[in-house]
Amino acid sequence: MENAVDALKIAFAVLVFVIAFTVILTMFTQARETSDVVLQSSDITEYMTYTDQSQILGGITLTGEERIVGLETIIPTLYKYYKENYTVVFLDTDGSPLDLYETQTRPTQWSTGYTNRYYRSNDETKVCAFDVDDETRRHEPWVGSNQSYKQNLDNFLSGNDPTYEVSWNTSGTVTYNYGNGRGFIAKYADDQFRESLGEYTYNEITTEDLENEEDAGRITNVQGREKRVIVYTLQT
Repeated sequence: MENAVDALKIAFAVLVFVIAFTVILTMFTQARETSDVVLQSSDITEYMTYTDQSQILGGITLTGEERIVGLETIIPTLYKYYKENYTVVFLDTDGSPLDLYETQTRPTQWSTGYTNRYYRSNDETKVCAFDVDDETRRHEPWVGSNQSYKQNLDNFLSGNDPTYEVSWNTSGTVTYNYGNGRGFIAKYADDQFRESLGEYTYNEITTEDLENEEDAGRITNVQGREKRVIVYTLQT
């Protein structure tokens, strides 16, 4: 009789444990589901429109999905281009290059074999993209450190016109026109862009085209390298 009572106590304890475990598991599951709902509702990209896209754009293969975005998406993307080494291209509503700024370096100063990939007219000093490799080969004055890249983006977005000290200009300085106080943010604050993802092969020159061994050692590593690209096309 005593053994039967002990067995009932053990069975009751096991039953209570199972019930308690089930309740706790259910609570954790509900908490996780609630958390997922909250995170989903706070994700602005959840409500953006996506369409399938597959096309060729000037040697760039766009694949996968597109979405309509604003500056809240574009600005963080820009601030990562120099660390993650991808290309960000801006196009106008008709698909032509969107002039962002005019480089103060000139083709005669660019690395041998380099050409501006996109420009609207015959003036290839007009720049419509952000790319570390391109900016290095154009010898832009801000290349060399992450802090310099960041400061240049700060000026571009806010509209400050930075002046750089350089050795290749007779005056000793060059000034970049980023809007005279009305930069990219102020100009496109109310606009939307179609964001397209893709890739292209960064292989525009060979080591034989370069002028010295130092450049050859730097450029060899990028020959034939598949590079990510993000294209932003202004919407009407």
